[in-house]
Amino acid sequence: MKTRTRLATLCVVLATLPLGAIAADPAPPMSSTPAPAATPGPAATGAQAAPIFEQLDGNRDGFVTKDEAKRSADVTARFKELDADRDGKISAVEFRKTMPAK
Repeated sequence: MKTRTRLATLCVVLATLPLGAIAADPAPPMSSTPAPAATPGPAATGAQAAPIFEQLDGNRDGFVTKDEAKRSADVTARFKELDADRDGKISAVEFRKTMPAK
């Protein structure tokens, strides 16, 4: 009987280990401070993107899409102007050419 109890306890402990790892590493909360720079996508290669660009580029692919641009009223209002090649997304190069440095 003790063996079954110990085995059952061991199974419960082992089953809950992944839950402890998830609880120990929660997703970071959204904040107004820029996230650590990720490896830039192909559009940003060779040039440093503006901090606002990095904040808007949520998936860190080197582009700001219309959905990502919604986080900035200024970028949303100027999206067509910023998207110089009219591909539906703003690259870091396009962003730097048309947005004033802040």
